[in-house]
Amino acid sequence: MKCVNHMENEAVAVCAYCGRALCPACIEEPKAPRIVCSLKCAQGLARNEQALQTILNQGIRAARASAFYCYLCAALSAGAAVVAWFMLPSTFLILFTGGCAVVLLVSGAWYGRTARKQTL
Repeated sequence: MKCVNHMENEAVAVCAYCGRALCPACIEEPKAPRIVCSLKCAQGLARNEQALQTILNQGIRAARASAFYCYLCAALSAGAAVVAWFMLPSTFLILFTGGCAVVLLVSGAWYGRTARKQTL
């Protein structure tokens, strides 16, 4: 592959943002973690990285909020099972609300674990 700027030189790298082929003379910082061909591409790459980090942070917040919601609903369902035990001795209602409490508790733990894994 030939360099986009110096057609006679062989390319040794590709711009991480636009994909243009670059020769050693076109690479400004050869020790940079990601090679770019221009300041415009460097700024675009920085914007992309910032947008990706924002999306990841929103995913973590959403997982934490879902865990909280599941724990809250599990507590309400467990409370309803206890009330059903004493006030409405209906086997179906006790088992249903108790089962919902267990499922919501497990779901909250799963969401919480997912949020903790994403922060690492």
